[in-house]
Amino acid sequence: MPIAPVLQRFVDDELARAPALIERTLVGTRQLLRDPNDSPLPASERAHQGAIVTALTTQADAYQRAFVDALREGVGEALRARASDVDSSATARGANDLVLMDESQVEIDIEISRAMQLIDTTAEWELRELQTFTSTLIGQTHVSADSNPFSPQLYASALWQAACAASAVPLQRTALLRVSAGVAAGLLKNAWAAASSRLEAQGIAPGIYRSVVLPIGSAPGRGPAAPDVVANMNALANLVASMPGGSDTVRVSVGNAAIAMGTAAPGPTMMLAGFEPALAELDALLREPPPAADASADSVAAIQARATRLAQHRTTLLASAGTPAERQAIEFVSRVFDNIAIDAQLPAPYAPVIALLRASVLRVALNDPELLNSTRHPVWQYLDSIGAAAAANPAAPAVLELCRRAAEQLASVRLPDASLYRRALAQIDSLLATRWEGRLEAAQDAVLNLQQAERRALLEQRLVQRLVDQLVPARTTAGVRRFMTGPWARVLAEAILRDGEEGESTHGYIKLVDELMWSVQLPDHPKSRQRLVALLPDMLKRLRAGMASIKLPASEQQAVLDELMSIHAEALRPSGRSDALSAQQLVQRMRDEILPAQTGHGGFSDSVIDLGSMDTVPAEMLNGAGDAPSGDPGKRLDALRPGDSVRLFLLGRWSRVQLLWRSDMGLYFLLAGEFGVRNHSITRRALERLADAGLMQPLEARPLVRRTLDAVTRDINRLGPG
Repeated sequence: MPIAPVLQRFVDDELARAPALIERTLVGTRQLLRDPNDSPLPASERAHQGAIVTALTTQADAYQRAFVDALREGVGEALRARASDVDSSATARGANDLVLMDESQVEIDIEISRAMQLIDTTAEWELRELQTFTSTLIGQTHVSADSNPFSPQLYASALWQAACAASAVPLQRTALLRVSAGVAAGLLKNAWAAASSRLEAQGIAPGIYRSVVLPIGSAPGRGPAAPDVVANMNALANLVASMPGGSDTVRVSVGNAAIAMGTAAPGPTMMLAGFEPALAELDALLREPPPAADASADSVAAIQARATRLAQHRTTLLASAGTPAERQAIEFVSRVFDNIAIDAQLPAPYAPVIALLRASVLRVALNDPELLNSTRHPVWQYLDSIGAAAAANPAAPAVLELCRRAAEQLASVRLPDASLYRRALAQIDSLLATRWEGRLEAAQDAVLNLQQAERRALLEQRLVQRLVDQLVPARTTAGVRRFMTGPWARVLAEAILRDGEEGESTHGYIKLVDELMWSVQLPDHPKSRQRLVALLPDMLKRLRAGMASIKLPASEQQAVLDELMSIHAEALRPSGRSDALSAQQLVQRMRDEILPAQTGHGGFSDSVIDLGSMDTVPAEMLNGAGDAPSGDPGKRLDALRPGDSVRLFLLGRWSRVQLLWRSDMGLYFLLAGEFGVRNHSITRRALERLADAGLMQPLEARPLVRRTLDAVTRDINRLGPG
């Protein structure tokens, strides 16, 4: 739907104030960092304090411009998503444009989430007050956190972009983000209060402050706001019994007739003549398209008129009830659907779909006492299933259309029962399973790449251990040790996976390990030096080829070659000889004295790798090798099953993701992004870091029915049954 003009004016006004906000943030941040005696940074980062101040001074324009641009882009994406129900940021990259996320990338998201939480907690009350006005701007009849396009998350992400524009050093960027977020939080506290005052002065009425439902995971560490009031089987029945139902004998008026009624024993309903016509009118009203939700006077009037008609139907239905128990059932079902209609966690397209079921659920409640006694009844399970499908697929047309068709079919049945809802529940489950299978099939290329990556990681791990064992007795430099157990282990793993254990390149790289180890500690003997002269040209050729095979940066390649040249130059200098020749002169003389290369050199001796064992899996990588402590994020990952959906803070924003696939050893995960457009591949260690930081959350803290019943209970406790 189009953006309401009043909302667009608010957005334009706030964006126009952004340059002043970031300028004041820059000044405040620079002042905090200029005093070395009162530094906001931990001791480990204070050495960078001067460099950060210098960067903020020299890159001030770039810093401020990056913030404003990021804020403008983020707000634009939020408005486009609201207008089209599609996440425009997700469509920027295709599903096959996959980048493996590791711990270093995840650490950035963790820093952004901390900045977001700092802003949220510092300006919490001002933010909530502003949300009452922005909810009105978008036409909501209740208050929700996602009504404000200027969220703490958006400001935290924009501050990160500004930090990246100011410095290229990762540690300086994260330190700058932390300090600037604290400064910005105080400024936003005042800015949001002023924004509320401006909107109020423009005549915008704040929304009904029924409740503010924060998005799941928006504040890591916060638990659910309300207690679980439906914790046992009897609680539902007690809640229904608390509904207004009248005495055992009451008089109600239907038309011009006054009728005495008494409480009936469980059995067929005793509805009066006006019940069925009233229910038919209610069903017809629910099938009408809901009024557009915006801030215009016509829209507000239409919403209020619809609410009035619903209230009139409710009164008529209550008057048509034959017993107090039936009136209690009508009242209970009405309150349940009233609360579902304003549930802030239910995506907007699904609210009218569930509303279609009001009359149908009422029929079941009046004919099946079990629905009012147990939340395990298929009706409640079906509503929860719609809520879960909506949370995982808020804008998936196929899911929404299936839910709509099923609701229309259920609403058209004259005498619905539990079996009918059970079949509808199976249809949703079948569709979701089919969608998951389709998304997994479309991601098979990514799955194959990750399977290869896991084989490479496991193989590399074993190679590293063998190389470490071989290097223990060797007398060589720390640089050579790091190279052999790092880049060269990757070279060996890549060669084995690409060319096989018997491949020519594999044998050449394996042979080089023994040759290199010998060359850095050769005996001081003329024949040894002659052999080194003969080995070096081919050894250096294979060394360069191996480094190129893993795309080792040129600077790292040169550093390795320079260190080896220095070692070999020293080795070629006989004992007692003058050091007159430079290393370059010694290497040149070495090349001039090349001897025929020896043949028949063995590979790896028996200490680096057992090629015959490469099909086996290291015992330490087997599942269950050691119990994780209670609450360990690893256990949470192990509990995830393909098809499960969670909320994850990735790339500076909360996203709904579905687990498509996990590797056999659980080292890699493939997650389907929102709306099936963007996928994410992520390492286990990175996902554990997110879970440990509270950045992996369930889609819903409580299922739809549970939180609705809690809301009904709160209404009864606050307002009483009348």
